[in-house]
Amino acid sequence: MKAELKHKYYNLFVLLQSFENLWTYKFLSEGELYEIQCKKEADNLVTYLSGVYKLDKGIYNSKTITLDSNDSEEYVREILKGLKKWSKGKSTFPIFFNGLGGDLQVNYMIQKFILCIKAYLSSQIKFESQPQIIWSSAQEDYRKNEIRWKGHLPWQAIEFVSDVFVEELSNSDTIVVVADIRKSQDLMTYGPSADFFRDKILEFTSEMRKIIKNNFGIFDKFTGDGFLCYFNSKLCAKFGKNYYEQMMKAAKEVMLFSDTFFEEWVKNIRKLPPNSSGLTLGIDSGVVKFRDLDSHLFAIGDAIVWANRMSSAGNKNEVIMNNLPFHKLKELNPKLEFNIIENVTKGGDAFTAYKINLK
Repeated sequence: MKAELKHKYYNLFVLLQSFENLWTYKFLSEGELYEIQCKKEADNLVTYLSGVYKLDKGIYNSKTITLDSNDSEEYVREILKGLKKWSKGKSTFPIFFNGLGGDLQVNYMIQKFILCIKAYLSSQIKFESQPQIIWSSAQEDYRKNEIRWKGHLPWQAIEFVSDVFVEELSNSDTIVVVADIRKSQDLMTYGPSADFFRDKILEFTSEMRKIIKNNFGIFDKFTGDGFLCYFNSKLCAKFGKNYYEQMMKAAKEVMLFSDTFFEEWVKNIRKLPPNSSGLTLGIDSGVVKFRDLDSHLFAIGDAIVWANRMSSAGNKNEVIMNNLPFHKLKELNPKLEFNIIENVTKGGDAFTAYKINLK
């Protein structure tokens, strides 16, 4: 191997290592870290790689570097073109192949490209001590938004998270669901142990979160003896879903799981109280203002207050709905089975609500 080419290989390997390091931090921080440095290094990399190409045409050949099976330079040139344009522009992440973007797709292409070039260079240089050349898609689980929101949002929605998106949620209709475990005090007081109670609560909450997120809902928090969650019209629409249909589907799954779960749980209670434990759902709808306060989901709105009152008006294994969401649901499902109930808030405010039959 010519000394000049070997020297180029070494320099290119170092440039790739430098760019990969900066890019990884930038990607995991959702674009907040090393914006200027990463773009500068991308520009340096593209320029230097074109110099290596003059001495080794294989460096652009996607088959030679095992980027794909095509004996072509098109793939590599498109990546370099996207990196060059991005290094001179203002966008957070590059765009490849006439519009292919999105954090995950772009990261996959860049990491695969770096991996293949480094592996090719390593085979040519034949280092005395071979460096580890590795990348795993599991890195994506450590993105800032992934860590911050994976407990709240369905995984498909995390890539949409931004100040603009949160504002969209706050200006659109949201269904609020408040779940309450009836006789939870008895479950704790007369159960086998505090550890048993803790483990059952964790099992219950884990399953509830899974059901809510699988149905494109937003899981807010465990409330001590229940949970709070939302089904937003904008979020569900992004996936071609109707938020009322998703809420009802989730409610059916929640109640189906809860019936069996609490039936088994109370078998371990020393003193079984009358009308033993089960779950109640309270539902209302309206505008809920969402905010990200120091990486904590914060939500406020009248619908949250009234969903809680609906829950308080119900007994175990009941789903109680306020007036507005009930009539909206009735429009979507004219055969909906229900009973009208009357109740009074703790402040003495009388109201009418609807007990929904999910079966």
